[in-house]
Amino acid sequence: MNFKDVLTEFQNDKTIPDEFVESIEDNRQLRIELIDYFKTNQDRDFVIHLLDKMVSLRRQEDKGMTGDSIMLGCYLLGLHKNIEDSLRIWNAKATDFDTFCYVDIQLVPFAGLDTTIDYLKSLESKEAEDALKYIMECKESGDFDDLDSYYAKDSLPWYV
Repeated sequence: MNFKDVLTEFQNDKTIPDEFVESIEDNRQLRIELIDYFKTNQDRDFVIHLLDKMVSLRRQEDKGMTGDSIMLGCYLLGLHKNIEDSLRIWNAKATDFDTFCYVDIQLVPFAGLDTTIDYLKSLESKEAEDALKYIMECKESGDFDDLDSYYAKDSLPWYV
């Protein structure tokens, strides 16, 4: 099952097969293909469904998506530059203790640190409050000092 077929199928029925998502886990070439595609093509709906599916599979003990795959899904969503997705990425990071520790906080402020802080301040939810508190702590410790290079168009993320 290749990516283009899955993308076409998604356009028709808004589903992404578990088998495809699971195949991302150990297929570096597919991971690169996804990044290359979404760097030049926008399909936020597909990526939201992909990340949601990854998180859902992560929660299933017999499936267990790795942190690398969750990070990839977050990165792909961040490429779409919708500030509303910063909280979705935060929630994916907070899926469980291991993903919280593993998934880079740099994925949350993909639209810019100050823009993300302002956005989170405008929300009235526990998740936004938690994300804002953690981001402010990370900002103070210098975790975002090299944020521009994290999303550099000419490089691949380390978890690919």
